[in-house]
Amino acid sequence: MSLRVGGGEEFLVLLRGTDLMGAMQVAEKCRVALAAENIEGPGHVTSSFGVAQFKEGESVREIVRRADEALYAAKSAGRNRVHSS
Repeated sequence: MSLRVGGGEEFLVLLRGTDLMGAMQVAEKCRVALAAENIEGPGHVTSSFGVAQFKEGESVREIVRRADEALYAAKSAGRNRVHSS
């Protein structure tokens, strides 16, 4: 995993067999853990997460779009938070 100072990195995590609430809990744990770290170089960092649950018949493109929209909603709401679609 690479870390670039200045942010803007995005990645996708698939949690097979996990419902939306479970995925939200995983994202929140990650957010809290990252915020608690003092990383050499950038120091204190924050993170925003967008979470979406697969809907039957949905395309990969659609679920990624919904997760991306949730991510940008989290950023618009003040960053360092978890939002779901």
